[in-house]
Amino acid sequence: MKQPWRIFIIFVVLMALWNTIFIKPIKLFTVFLHELGHAFMAAITGSKVTGLSIYFNESGHVTSLPKDWLSSFLIANGGYLGSVLFACCILLLKNTRFKKYIIGVIAIIFLGVTFRFSGILSFTMLYSVVFAIAALIIYMIQNDRLHDWVIEIIGIGSVTYAIYDTFVDTVLLQVNQAFGFIRLDRMPVTDAVLISRLTHTPAVVWGVLWLGISLFAVYVILLRGRKNKSGRYSKKY
Repeated sequence: MKQPWRIFIIFVVLMALWNTIFIKPIKLFTVFLHELGHAFMAAITGSKVTGLSIYFNESGHVTSLPKDWLSSFLIANGGYLGSVLFACCILLLKNTRFKKYIIGVIAIIFLGVTFRFSGILSFTMLYSVVFAIAALIIYMIQNDRLHDWVIEIIGIGSVTYAIYDTFVDTVLLQVNQAFGFIRLDRMPVTDAVLISRLTHTPAVVWGVLWLGISLFAVYVILLRGRKNKSGRYSKKY
């Protein structure tokens, strides 16, 4: 199967099965990347990260001490945008000589961040250890095809997370709140709600913006023509 079609099929299958138990390990991985995006942006802005956690119910949070309004704004945007950025890095590095290090480096980052900010007795640590063991098994098997599939699945899963969550948990949630299609006991405080409070603009605006960026990433990384051996993009006429 040619790589562009394989990537597209992985994306469709993940999107179709996103709310099933089969995808939970991948969803937990994408939630971890989402929280890493917040922590990464906090580090860039010089803000202190005081905690990072993910949970079995696929939620997570980062606690930080932003230096100012701009830091708070950038940290709140770092979750979904970080997921897309990390996904792009994973999928782009797959086609380089650094491919064989991707899974191992991610495992080390997960363990390091968890040890520093989550504590040893936590679900976050349990997931990090399980991921590290899985990475070790993959390296021990030494099967290039399996390695490629794993990298593509976790990379595409991160983009799928950004698309699905921004559409369902942000855009649809805000539309439902405005028109009251489904009654909710409590409105969850999402990243878009936090940014809405900071900027005094509707949360749905930020959801649509994140969704647009995520879809653009799908187009650029997953669907555009790939270079042929001569270095030019292959086209059909």
